[in-house]
Amino acid sequence: MKPYEKFMAKGPEYLSEEELLAIIIWTGTRTMDALQLAKQVLALSKGREKGLLGLQHLSVGDLCKVNGIGQVKAVKIKCLIELSRRLAMADTRERLQFTKPETVADYYMERLRGKETEEVILVMTDNKNRLICDRTLSKGTVNCSLVSPREIFLMAMEYHAVHILLIHNHPSGDASPSRQDIEITKHLAQLCGMMQLPLTDHIIVGDNCYVSFRESGLLK
Repeated sequence: MKPYEKFMAKGPEYLSEEELLAIIIWTGTRTMDALQLAKQVLALSKGREKGLLGLQHLSVGDLCKVNGIGQVKAVKIKCLIELSRRLAMADTRERLQFTKPETVADYYMERLRGKETEEVILVMTDNKNRLICDRTLSKGTVNCSLVSPREIFLMAMEYHAVHILLIHNHPSGDASPSRQDIEITKHLAQLCGMMQLPLTDHIIVGDNCYVSFRESGLLK
């Protein structure tokens, strides 16, 4: 039974990852059907994650290396990945509570999943710890992202933030804070105290793990 026929007969939950992807790809080549193409695409996955999760690391160019995957099919696959990411973010956002670091980590883990360089996000909240907005402060190298206290304060004033917190990712997958992470956070917390703009937390997200400076006693 072909993937589409199986979908119609049983529903999507009965399809494998290859079969679901084959429906998105839809057509094959003279020598290979859509299911075989889907298996080749999934085998392309690079980075720490393999299979379906590994697709997020692939570019349109990477996908087009598979004979039978042209630009249109590659864009469809990338759109599928982005839709999946946004669906996961929408689900975790419903549970987002800035007084509970695990919910914040879950939400931003989805946003930062697959990033190959460090990004620092400034999250601004009101007097009831409700989200006002968030903004990306920097996109750095694999090992370092620079954070400007001046930029943070100007942005916080622009959005009338009462509290702020920092989120950043470790592309290595290990969320353990570096010495630089700790030093920057302590320095920023001191400056925030002087500005009467509390830094409520700094959360580092890794590969399905996180470290909260507040929970770890690194930020008081």
